[in-house]
Amino acid sequence: MKLNLFDSHVHTDNSYDGVHSIAYLCERAVAAGVMGIAVTDHYNCDVADRYHMDVRLRQSVFDVERARLAFGDSLYIAMGVELGQGHLYPGQSREVLAGAPFDFVLGTVHCDDSGRRIEEIDFDSPQVVVSRVMEGYFRVCLEMCRWGQFDSLAHLGYPQRIIWGRYRIPVDLAAYREMIEEVLRELIRQGKALELNTGGLRMGLGRTIPGPEVFRWYKDLGGELVTLGSDAHRAESLAYEFDTAMDLLTALGYEYFAFFKERRPVMLRLI
Repeated sequence: MKLNLFDSHVHTDNSYDGVHSIAYLCERAVAAGVMGIAVTDHYNCDVADRYHMDVRLRQSVFDVERARLAFGDSLYIAMGVELGQGHLYPGQSREVLAGAPFDFVLGTVHCDDSGRRIEEIDFDSPQVVVSRVMEGYFRVCLEMCRWGQFDSLAHLGYPQRIIWGRYRIPVDLAAYREMIEEVLRELIRQGKALELNTGGLRMGLGRTIPGPEVFRWYKDLGGELVTLGSDAHRAESLAYEFDTAMDLLTALGYEYFAFFKERRPVMLRLI
């Protein structure tokens, strides 16, 4: 088993799709030898009202503060948020980020450039062109990276979860390499991290999101700042396949990964 396990993408039952309480997640993390977690409950700006995310996020912040008292030095608990489509709602995002002393902000995109949420697109429809959706998604990712009010870009290549995971339509990221590298250059320019998300392994995609090729491109471009996230929505998914993820990074020449404290990266050796 690897050491220095820090999971920077964890959802509690304060996320609309989360299952377990923060107390149970923390108990399981300690039992599994995880040194720290970032609680990153959802705040998707485009559907915040639909899922009462203002109330949920306030509860998440309260629960993190309470869990820190309960778990003391046995587990580091970073206060985080997964901020979806934040650049499209800058005023709303400013209010969210000013509302709590966050350690870590995950930037996420779940839509294409027409505003359609990827999970709501019917990819069996002859009117839907996969390449256009992918290109639109990467354009929105680039816009968000230029906005830059986050710490790590989560699950780059997210549409694969739906297109391949649900519809079994293959997606080759090499076809979008130029667009992806533009996103990676902007991350590097702004000093932002790229998340290695192991959720794809858990969801039957057979690969991390993004996959090894993207981390090879990132490193070739000079990128070094990487966070690890299981995207856990239940306790048994904490630090899922982190041994695999850390071996992947090591094989590509990375020596460290990061977690965030007070919006600043703390580097941990891959061991």
